[in-house]
Order: sequence, then structure tokens, then C-alpha cells
Amino acid sequence: MDQEEKLNWDKLLKHIEGNYENDQDAEELNEEELELLLLAEETNMRLKEENPEHKFPVAAGWDELQARYKEKEQLKVVKLNRSKLYRTMAIAAILALVLAPAWWLFLKQNDAVKSSSKGSDEIHLTLANGETVELEASQANVLKSEGATLNGSTLIYQKETSLPKEEGAELQMNVLEVPNGKYTKLELSDGTLVWVNSGSKLSYPTVFSAAKREVMLEGEAYFDVSHNAARPFVVHLKSLNVKVLGTAFSISTFGNVIHTALERGKVSLETGNQSIYLLPGELGKYNKQEKQLSKTESDLRAYTAWKDSDIYFDNSTLEEIASRLQREYNLAFSFENDALKNLHFTIDMPKTQDVSKILNNIKFSSNQVNFMVDGNKVQVKQR
Repeated sequence: MDQEEKLNWDKLLKHIEGNYENDQDAEELNEEELELLLLAEETNMRLKEENPEHKFPVAAGWDELQARYKEKEQLKVVKLNRSKLYRTMAIAAILALVLAPAWWLFLKQNDAVKSSSKGSDEIHLTLANGETVELEASQANVLKSEGATLNGSTLIYQKETSLPKEEGAELQMNVLEVPNGKYTKLELSDGTLVWVNSGSKLSYPTVFSAAKREVMLEGEAYFDVSHNAARPFVVHLKSLNVKVLGTAFSISTFGNVIHTALERGKVSLETGNQSIYLLPGELGKYNKQEKQLSKTESDLRAYTAWKDSDIYFDNSTLEEIASRLQREYNLAFSFENDALKNLHFTIDMPKTQDVSKILNNIKFSSNQVNFMVDGNKVQVKQR
């Protein structure tokens, strides 16, 4: 069934304009039409709340949307009477939702809130000499001086050909900082792979010492450590050390609890006079306030899905979901009331560039919550 068969535009507009209430023969909306109706109602509510100067520019917006729609040959071009402003806005609102990303361009051209994916909020690398550069292809010569190359979005360090002979030699440290809304991967000189998530910082030497391999993490990262029994790999956190030989695990230091999720191998968690070992499938926890170590079996995908560009929550609170989306999409969430924070949702979907798809997934799975998006601000409201 093609898009034209799935969506009956006249029927949709009838529901939007409220003309179906006294029509006993009015057709019910199918799933696709109902979804667009809900989105269009939210759209029109936002349009009414906006300053008139910032409302949807119907004439220019419709011309652009109509042109794009014609190019995609999804529907026949509909000639509109622009004097019927409300009807035109309703159609434009529906089509804008179908034809994203034109939507944001015309909804609010003068939006003062700028996305962090633009400007100076890029991934930065601080070199051994203290110089800081953006992680991009134009810095190839600078990266080469550190023994590194950039392959797509992956930073790769030159492989060790032999161990350093001088144990006391000063290490050349690099610091990788990933802002909210970003994500990257690197390959260290020993072959260890590291995925570094949004809002995180990783410090590491360009070449490890002969005795051990040490890095420092703030935030969240996934490690696939190259096995070397003679040189333990240690991840230093502010209040905890994670020691491994060769294994795959994820660490998150966000919040009051440090989580270490072990997928393969064996690791030890050490702090003060406490230490525990983790086996595959186990989740290590360190409570920063109580200063206590513990472990449990857990669904590790909740802690590792981000590495595979998936969004996964299993019966998580909306507050927990918002906290992750806030980092990974550089958003600022606010809740109309605290009760909304405690709503529980399960989500399993590929990560997309458009966070509205995730928010709509949550919205349509419940009749309790709605989202109002303004730039990078998201207001969570009672529905």
C-alpha cells in the first residue's frame, strides 16, 4: 500500500477542523492517519502559543513543501486557496511532519536556541604539548605528529612495534573530550578499541608504558581491551579503578552510581579496601555516597546499546530516559510536575538523528505524557 492509499488528506482535515463530530458517517482514522492527527494537533497548539511574527510562514513554507513533495512524487500537487489560512496551516503542518527536515526551517526561523552540534561544540583533542584541536580531517598533519590518523570518525594511533625500554620515561598524554550530542571511537596504540559517549572525557598516552596500560575516564565509554597478560589495563575513575587483562565492558560514571557492565572476560573493581570481581553478564555498582561496591546479574544491553547506536530502555523511568537523551542529543528537559518523572517506559529502537521519533514513540505508548520541543529545550507535560 503506497502513501496515498494510507493517508486520506480530506478525512484528516475533517478531523483536524472538528467537522467529524456531527457526521455520523465519518470514517475512522487508520493508524497512520491517527498518528499524523495527534502530531498536527500538537503543531497547531504550538502555533497558537507562538508570537505571531514567529508563526509558520504559510506562503513560503507551503511553496517549499509543495515543491519537495512534487519531487518525491508521493502525492499529486494540491492547489490551495491561501485565503483559507487555517486549512492551509493544517495541511502544511501535516506535510511538514512527513517531509522533515523542512519542518524546523519554517516553523521557527528566528529560534534563538542554537543546537550544540554547530559552532564550537565539537569533539576536541588536547595534545601532549597542550594544544587543543577539533577532531576533523583538516587536522591530519597535527594528528600525525601525535602518531595518529583519522579514519572517518575513528581516531587510530600507530601500533606499538616494541615495548618502551625506559620504564620511567615520561608518557605523552592526549585528552579526548566529547560534548553532549556527539559520539566517537578510537583505537589505542596497543590495539584496544574505545567508544566514547556524549559528555565524556578520556585521558590516555599515545604509547603505553612497558609495565601497564592506564587511562582515565570521566563519563561513559565502552572498552574492548587487547589481551596482554603481562601488561594489565587499568581504567582510573575518580573514586574507582577497573583492572582488566583482555575483555569487553562498559563504564558509566554519570549519576550517584558508577556502573560497570561486563560482556566478556573478567575485571576487578577496586576502591580503598574493597574489591570485587565481575564475570560476563554481571553488573558492578559503586555507590558514590555510600562508598559501597556491589554486583548483580543484569540486562547489560541497557548499559551497552548506545555503543551500537541503539536506544534501549527496559521499564525505565522517564527521568532516567530524559537524562540519557539530554546528553546524547544535547537537550534540556523540564518536567511540568514530578509525577511525570516516575512514569515507566520500554524502548528498543535504532538511534536516529531526529529525537522527535523517540519522543513520539514514548508519547503514543501512553496517554499520560506530551512533549513540547523548542530548539533544544523539551518540556514534558501532562497529557
